[in-house]
Amino acid sequence: MEHDRRMKAVAGKRCSGKGRAALAVGLLAGALGFGLGGPALAQDAEMEWRPIDIRQEIRAHFDRMPYGWWIREPELHLNTYEVEVNIPDWWRGNPTSAVNTLCPERQSRIWKEVKILTLRPFYQKRPWPGVDCRR
Repeated sequence: MEHDRRMKAVAGKRCSGKGRAALAVGLLAGALGFGLGGPALAQDAEMEWRPIDIRQEIRAHFDRMPYGWWIREPELHLNTYEVEVNIPDWWRGNPTSAVNTLCPERQSRIWKEVKILTLRPFYQKRPWPGVDCRR
């Protein structure tokens, strides 16, 4: 409301031809979405329509694990992707709760394709109870 009143006040004042042209260009750019985030919004929409390589998305998510940790290739089992997380023997702690902190955030592109992501820790040469990550 305040913005509309100011725009009417500016448009109603006498100004030079150049001033009117600049005002018209500014209003047109705002109307077309080239102002605040127009191209960025278009870029986000383009990302939405790109096909998702879900295995690549999962691998990229786990690139930020602690030193010495690594994963095996994600596997699809009964509409659920499973990832074995290998934890080095020198690490100390509860591997199941540590793996629980590796679940993807809610905004991750992984959730566009996957309903459940199971993380199975492998620590001290044996498997440990897994964690089901859900959106």
